[in-house]
Amino acid sequence: MNHKKYKTVIVASESSALYTTKRILMEAKKLKYPSIWINPYEYMLNPTTLSQNNKFGLYFHRTTGIRYDDFDLLVSKQHELLGYKISNSLESLKSFRDKTDQALFLHQHGLSPIKTISYRGLLNEKCWESISQLSSNEKFIIKMARGNQGIGVNLVNGLSSLKSFLETFHALKDQKFIIQPFIEHKKEWRVFVIKNEIAGIIERTIEKEDFRGNAKRSEGRVIKKLSADIEAEVLRGADLSGLDYCGVDIMTDKKNFYFLEMNPVPGFEQLEELSGLNIARELLCRI
Repeated sequence: MNHKKYKTVIVASESSALYTTKRILMEAKKLKYPSIWINPYEYMLNPTTLSQNNKFGLYFHRTTGIRYDDFDLLVSKQHELLGYKISNSLESLKSFRDKTDQALFLHQHGLSPIKTISYRGLLNEKCWESISQLSSNEKFIIKMARGNQGIGVNLVNGLSSLKSFLETFHALKDQKFIIQPFIEHKKEWRVFVIKNEIAGIIERTIEKEDFRGNAKRSEGRVIKKLSADIEAEVLRGADLSGLDYCGVDIMTDKKNFYFLEMNPVPGFEQLEELSGLNIARELLCRI
């Protein structure tokens, strides 16, 4: 492969000190790619530059949209019009940065989704009946629509607590969340996929004091593979997503496995540290 076809590598993130940002820039330098970092939330859009000669480059969009401000997507769009390849694509980024959109995608394609409800307005009787029937053990997970790294994930015990929680959010005029049943489980897996191939798998043991399975909170180890059926579904989901690379989070209970999330801006610090793999270089060379 001719890795010199791209003149410049840009990493767009909110901090140049982030592990993934530093690693991509480091590997780009080793490959002798000119590379720069930008913060898209501290950036001036200038459409007049579109009349200039198009450049060629690879643009890593590394912001999650947790701000509920899509200015970062506009910055990526301008670079796309200048001739940069955006990874992941803008269409895919828009589809997967919101957990409500993700839930619709998983259900649409039958990708072992967890039952999910999102709503707006007053908690009327019909809505409450549907929500209360989500969980037989009366334990519920509420996730902010654009949470990241486990932030904005809440475990709610009991119907009375859940109802109070939902009524409070309505009073605050902030209903940007999804509701799911809490499923008892002891392990989760993060499957890192690049160009529809599995690059690495982290198995995480869920600690009793934290139910979120986030890399910063739970112990992890590298495993070589999952069952053939589960890996096939993970790759099917990645293929349907249109993402160049992603982190697919899955879990199992005693009977079934479930897709938790398809992350279009996945970190890979834990995977590199535990496996010794050079994920940053893989991303640069394979995308």
